[in-house]
Amino acid sequence: MKKNRKTYLIIIFTLITHFIKAQEIYSYEKQIDGIENYISTQFETENKNDNVILRGTLIEPKTNYTKVVIIVPGSGKDTRNSHYKLTEKLLENNIAVYRYDERGCGFSTGNFNTYFYNINDMISDLKSVYKDLKNNKLLTDKKLGLLGHSLGGMVTISLNDSNLIPDFFIQWASPVQNKGAFLKYQLTTNVNKFENELIYDSLTEKLNVMDKINNVIFENRNDENIELVKKINKVSKEIGYTKKRYKRFTYANFYSTKELIKKDLENTYKKCTTNLLYIIGENDKYIDAKNETELLNSFNNKYIEIVKIKSLNHYLQSGTENIEHLYEIEDEASTKIINWINKQ
Repeated sequence: MKKNRKTYLIIIFTLITHFIKAQEIYSYEKQIDGIENYISTQFETENKNDNVILRGTLIEPKTNYTKVVIIVPGSGKDTRNSHYKLTEKLLENNIAVYRYDERGCGFSTGNFNTYFYNINDMISDLKSVYKDLKNNKLLTDKKLGLLGHSLGGMVTISLNDSNLIPDFFIQWASPVQNKGAFLKYQLTTNVNKFENELIYDSLTEKLNVMDKINNVIFENRNDENIELVKKINKVSKEIGYTKKRYKRFTYANFYSTKELIKKDLENTYKKCTTNLLYIIGENDKYIDAKNETELLNSFNNKYIEIVKIKSLNHYLQSGTENIEHLYEIEDEASTKIINWINKQ
């Protein structure tokens, strides 16, 4: 039986190697080094709710192992080739990794649309993937954890509000504060200038508009989109946010942006009873390391461990971010993640 399984996996590995080579890999992605030293198995998951097929690869150490990590990247298009350096480090430390092509990317079906594709779609996709792996006989005796980076962290932690609870969470530079606080932070750090959406002379004026609209969206998060837009338009008129204050689109015009602002993640973290590592670089310009971690600490949740690393950015790197090397995490950070996983 073991011999047959080994032969089957060798065949699968050969097929997958050719399959991955044929797919599109974005400039910031890369196939892992030494793939031939591991067992690669293709998975195909159907998200029946959205009629989407999600395809990915499980990479396993050839030695006996106990843990599998599903990696969910942040915003933008990603395939199963994202976070390649962390994947290499995990495998070297006898931890299996599963990554999948996002819908509309690689060999997954569906559309990747900036306006409509939103966090709820991502959560729905992850739920389907998670259930597929959880119920697979190859992994029945394994601990299955979720690692989400940035927006991917918002996606992974959202499973805590369902009955699909993993064995552990790793939240990497993910927003915790409600009401789109991370969007305001990105404006203050100048990584997202909102030049088309907010035409004002001062930062204070821009933040005031964001505050007003974010509050309306969050406080009316259960409204249908049409009703919510009416309320946003009303408060916009009250604060003088008119056509002369934006170019083509208003702030939070995208449906996908509104869905982010609606999320009540503070409450999700408060009630989390699964071991969770929150890791972030102190030089992060996208997520406010100071205020996010102070808020997490205030919850006094014994299941949450917080790690802040000096001099590292949003991608847990030192120095300036380079689009071609976004997924090259520093060894210091990957070691902390691996050490924490090994304790679970």
